[in-house]
Amino acid sequence: MGAERIIAINAEKCTNCKMCEIVCSIYHDGKGTLNHSRIKVQGWKDVAAYFPVVCQHCETPACEEACPAKARKKVGSTGAMITDTKKCVGCKSCIYACPFAAPSIHPDTKKTMTCDLCEGEPLCVQFCNYNAISYVPFYKVSISRKKSYYEVLLKTWKNMPGRRG
Repeated sequence: MGAERIIAINAEKCTNCKMCEIVCSIYHDGKGTLNHSRIKVQGWKDVAAYFPVVCQHCETPACEEACPAKARKKVGSTGAMITDTKKCVGCKSCIYACPFAAPSIHPDTKKTMTCDLCEGEPLCVQFCNYNAISYVPFYKVSISRKKSYYEVLLKTWKNMPGRRG
């Protein structure tokens, strides 16, 4: 079973302030650097469209199936999909398999890392001043997330420099 609660993104509200990334890296590694964060803000600066990318803790995770070392596992209390760093060989198979491109390589250990939901109290949610990130029951996410991402992507595409029509 997947996570009962999940981090949901409202891309329309994201300002690219990076507070979610900073608080994540401080909590997990004691470093306020963006490359230590398990959440990554992506986007297009030209049109000011941003969206945090974070593990969706899928019910049937492609990252788990792709891992040759069997290092990807679910945490029972939260349903978070994490990396067992003792087993991970840093091959990046999970990164390539993830449809959200959520796993990333830890800059120090060179092993993959993803959101662990901060033991059920995600700090990125608590510190997002714009309410772009929320922690909601899983069943509420799929339709609203898809709609939000689609609307931002469509608006961004329509506003791309050089695009006609």
